[in-house]
Amino acid sequence: MTERNKITSRQLGIFILTAQIGFGFLTLPAVLARDTGHDGWLSILAAGIISSLAIIAILLLLRKYAGKSIFEISPRLFGRLPGKAINLFLLLYLSYSMVLSFRVFTEFITLYTLNLTPSLVVALLIITPTAYLLRYGLKPLARFSYFIFLILFFILALVFLVANKIRWTFLMPVGAAGIASLGKSLGTTFIAYIGFELVAFVYPYVEDRENTMKWVLGANFASMAVFTLVFLVTTGLFGENLLKTQLIPLFELARYYRTPFFERTDLLFVLLWFPLVEGVFLTYSFAVYDGLRRIFAIRNRRLFFPLFIAATILFSRIPADLVQTLAAAEVVTIGGIIVVGYLIFCYLFSFVK
Repeated sequence: MTERNKITSRQLGIFILTAQIGFGFLTLPAVLARDTGHDGWLSILAAGIISSLAIIAILLLLRKYAGKSIFEISPRLFGRLPGKAINLFLLLYLSYSMVLSFRVFTEFITLYTLNLTPSLVVALLIITPTAYLLRYGLKPLARFSYFIFLILFFILALVFLVANKIRWTFLMPVGAAGIASLGKSLGTTFIAYIGFELVAFVYPYVEDRENTMKWVLGANFASMAVFTLVFLVTTGLFGENLLKTQLIPLFELARYYRTPFFERTDLLFVLLWFPLVEGVFLTYSFAVYDGLRRIFAIRNRRLFFPLFIAATILFSRIPADLVQTLAAAEVVTIGGIIVVGYLIFCYLFSFVK
């Protein structure tokens, strides 16, 4: 383990928090408003508890094979050839998630700020800092993830500024959606927490592994608190009927607040959100890059690295537009649930093995 890849459990927790919040809270309030009305916060809490239990199972598995990632655990549990096949599927999931997050990032920058700039040029501008940080290892990526605290500060400040205009009657009565609707929404809500599975891939690089459980669970609970807060505030301001029609409620919330100095407060959140999504792209980029080196034992890194960057750009251009990109993201939803289920199964099977 090289020095530049060593991180602390606290940095891992912030790493996971960035991966979860980068995309999870943007469209979640609108989706939940359509599925469960004003009771979406109950689904957020339930999915948060379920994801926390999944984290506990994954970390208990990793503790049993100290210093190993899931790429090394799979062959031990299921044999050499089946383990390699499973590793290829895991790598495919990570690669698919990385490419789609990169394309969504590109499309949103083009949509909100650089309308006249070709999306390929935007992609090249985005990939440049990513390649720079990725080349220097996991430690600078984890340090970049600290940007999440600036985002959280502005979210809390915005909530404080609009708190006096929240109508709590928009959140009444509690439980009106019913158990059936809340149960159906759990799958959609659980996906907002996806990102914690990355711990199974970067765990070998953590120095103080005895503290990993505390920090990763803390990150998951922090995500749950942010998701719940954003949903309650947006529902309390707009009402569930208006919330259903919005694409990104948090940006609409920023636009709702007026100041005498800034005409478009939402643009501040858009600009702050860009580095956050860059952090999501970085987390999955490292997992894919490191996974390729582990599985295929690549030694010529000078040649492999530019090929990896070029392939990322090339595959991200396959969807024709943002609509096709978002449609393709549904595969990530299914893949994320399968990967988390597989990790939990590995923990249970490890007792038999």
